[in-house]
Amino acid sequence: MRSAVVTILMAFVGSAANAELPPHPKDLAPWKMPWGADVPGVMAASSLIDKPAGKDGPVAARNAHFYSGKNRLRFWGVNIAFSGNLPTHDQADEVAGRLARFGINAVRIHHADMFPYPNGLFADDSLEKLSSEALDRLDYFVAALKAQGIYSDINLHVSRWWSKAHHWENAGKTPEFDKIIDLYDPRLIAADKEYARELLTHVNAYTHNRYADEPAVCFVEINNENTMFYWGGERRIAELPEPYGSELTKLWNQWLLKQYGSRKRLKEAWNTGRQSAGKQLLADPDFSTLGSSHPAWVVEQHDGAQMTVTHSQAGNNAGTIIHVVKTDGVRWHLQLSSPGIRLEKGTYYTLTFTATADDPTDLGISVSQAHEPWNSLGYVDGVSVAASKQYRIGFVASDSDSNARVSFHVGAKPDQLRIGGVRLEEGGQMGLADDEDPARATVARGYPNRSYSPARLRDWYHFIQQLDESYFVEMRRFLKEDLGVKCPVTGTIGLGPLGTLSQSKMDFVDSHAYWDHPRFTHGNWSNTDWTEKNQPMVDNPADGTLWALAATRVLGKPFTVTEYNHSAPNDWQAECVPMIASFASAQDWDAVFLFAYSHDNRYKTKDHTVSFFDFEGNPQKMNLLPIGARIFLGGAVKPLSARRIVYASDQQMMGTASKDYYDIWPFARDVLGVTPAELMSSRVYLSFEGAGADARPESAGSVIQWTGDGPGTGTGRFIVRDPGAAVFVGFANGPLPVDLGDVRIERLQTPFATLTVVPTEPAAKLESAKRLLITAVARGGNTGMQWDASRHTVRDHWGSAPPLVEVVRASISIAGNRPVTVYALTPDGSRGEKMPPRQEKGRTIIDLGSVDTIWYELERQ
Repeated sequence: MRSAVVTILMAFVGSAANAELPPHPKDLAPWKMPWGADVPGVMAASSLIDKPAGKDGPVAARNAHFYSGKNRLRFWGVNIAFSGNLPTHDQADEVAGRLARFGINAVRIHHADMFPYPNGLFADDSLEKLSSEALDRLDYFVAALKAQGIYSDINLHVSRWWSKAHHWENAGKTPEFDKIIDLYDPRLIAADKEYARELLTHVNAYTHNRYADEPAVCFVEINNENTMFYWGGERRIAELPEPYGSELTKLWNQWLLKQYGSRKRLKEAWNTGRQSAGKQLLADPDFSTLGSSHPAWVVEQHDGAQMTVTHSQAGNNAGTIIHVVKTDGVRWHLQLSSPGIRLEKGTYYTLTFTATADDPTDLGISVSQAHEPWNSLGYVDGVSVAASKQYRIGFVASDSDSNARVSFHVGAKPDQLRIGGVRLEEGGQMGLADDEDPARATVARGYPNRSYSPARLRDWYHFIQQLDESYFVEMRRFLKEDLGVKCPVTGTIGLGPLGTLSQSKMDFVDSHAYWDHPRFTHGNWSNTDWTEKNQPMVDNPADGTLWALAATRVLGKPFTVTEYNHSAPNDWQAECVPMIASFASAQDWDAVFLFAYSHDNRYKTKDHTVSFFDFEGNPQKMNLLPIGARIFLGGAVKPLSARRIVYASDQQMMGTASKDYYDIWPFARDVLGVTPAELMSSRVYLSFEGAGADARPESAGSVIQWTGDGPGTGTGRFIVRDPGAAVFVGFANGPLPVDLGDVRIERLQTPFATLTVVPTEPAAKLESAKRLLITAVARGGNTGMQWDASRHTVRDHWGSAPPLVEVVRASISIAGNRPVTVYALTPDGSRGEKMPPRQEKGRTIIDLGSVDTIWYELERQ
């Protein structure tokens, strides 16, 4: 049996040299999003789902996949959040039936722990006891899902902020939802266990099973997106408020005493390999040349941002006073840089300086080229500045350059800062300071890019990895042994290599990814102050979401992606479902959950796109779910036949622990040598045991390709050629026809489109299937949606129903000359107008777009 094989090409012949993204279409057609027991009609994929869920017994993880009884399971799921998990009984039956018809066989119960009822599971704001009414609604919903063959994934700690609910000291200054802290604070661990006990030992009133025993519960997740290797975790750990920081410092010092036994042995170990400080490389460390005719520091002001910079001489505290007058919040729009520095690739450097600010602010720092193309030379980050403090930053030069620069980026907000005593020198690594002693718990915690000796850094990363792992291993033990949970359990998502190492001790490994997640300029989740890049992922193969996901799969473990989306209102979001479904199926992953179906229980009222993430009401994604189900659940795209295992050693992980702290793809790419082409031509597995690597597999033929000239060119194409499926995502700009195997795109008038052709029945082939389903989805929006001039935000002007779609105008041909009938389907999935096909040279040609629709049915005689 031919299997799907993938290649990636960064350019294709014939693309325009100066191509750009096409303008948004003005001719859009209305597309209703109906409810009803017959929707989505002939597109329905419920036949792929066995009913009831769990009929063959509890889900088990074995042989690197999920099984129920003897049958392997894949999960094509959606997230439901907050009150969406607590529908009325009538709503529960309707939603469960609708999800099954759209091909969904799993629901991730998410954010149920943030609020009291009616928006969450708790009885009141103390977040201690569960509400009986909330449990009744959840019980009925889980039972309704089960009856439709839909499994439930129960998330334990997602957004419960226990410390705030109980008014703990500085709780509002901790990472949100007690992230990081609850991995080691015994009170929070006890609260996590108590919540798990109350929920998982509760007997569902309608299935009559404890949730711990319920065969329709496919997994339990311990702690959503919460790890010591969390995004920004290094700085978060370094800047924890008291008493939580001291609590972690105490554990760190206890670990050191256990490892070394005495301060003397610790000092000897940490001084090994330490490089002493060399000469000063900066021409003007005290800013004394500011205001002169030949200043050593360059003042940069961009995009209307303004500041004044003056030299200050106050005793021994010579430096500069920076007054930020006007800013747009972008740090680098105001810079103070010292160029002309010579750096040598691979050499360790230490940057030290003192800084203070009138109000706490974020000071960006970079070491980069002082000339085009302005590339980083080893350090781009920053520090939080408040009271006067000395900062030490260590880095290894990533390249040699005779004109490098140190830059301070001060445009975060209007403020007044003072910087002085700047030194850049070779070496300068610290071992154990004179005032540090583990017996007195005075050894400082790690800080990102702090100029520590290699041995000290290794110990710090070993400590936090072991602390991270111990929490998840103990919680898994508690769930499995104390509560008797039958289904597979995972901890959280794998982020960097060390975080993924922790998760390799769970029953399965999970990951999340978003393309064009909204960015909030001044406050989290503001409905007016946000932007998106509004770029298509298909146009950017080098930075696609798929690589980091694929690099996270661990040998011998099932692999899941429990959150994935291309966020609305991105013009190109129709690429989301066909790309993730086909790639996940080719990689032979075990679950994909789209984020999200709904964030509340206002079901049936969402007849248009209402938010960044919800699928309900969004025709660019909701209407592609049944096709994604056929591709992934039905296996229309076959797994890649080749396999490659890559091995991550402790030395490799420690060598890049700070650089790749929460991002595994640069580690896999730059350290382990994994390429996008390999991820697209073989099933790739990460192993933390053994050494060496598999021989690089031979490609079995080009069945999937991803091509493009780069971001913003409007040339990207993602193509799947499989006997059971044809998928095209991308732009008309390029060669025609487009060969999709048994299907060809002969003409593509619409500038951007996603086109899929799959058989109705699983295991059928395109060339012989009696019925084929065709989707043609491009851009769209809502009636009255109001974009800004740059098309980066609609603020809170999302518009209203009906949604509008760009009708794809194209001609496709399918191999074979058997008589066929083609129907344009209506929004509810019923047959509408007949489309007259043509027969030419042994192929059936179908002209799409003469009817305003996004899906079609082909029936062979």
